[in-house]
Amino acid sequence: MLINENDAKFKYCPLLKTHDDKMKFCQGAMCMLWRTAEPDTGYCGLAGPPAALAAKA
Repeated sequence: MLINENDAKFKYCPLLKTHDDKMKFCQGAMCMLWRTAEPDTGYCGLAGPPAALAAKA
C-alpha cells in the first residue's frame, strides 16, 4: 500500500516493540525498510513492493 509518510507514522510497525511488548508506530524514512515511491509517498519494504507499483513496471 502506497502511503504518505506523515500518515504512515500513525501505523503500527511489527518490528518495533517497547520493553513490555507493546507495538510502536512506523518511523517512516528513518527506517531501513522504508522505500520511497514518489515524493512524499512510499511503503514499508518488509513485505515487498505493493501491487500498485508492480503494475507500473
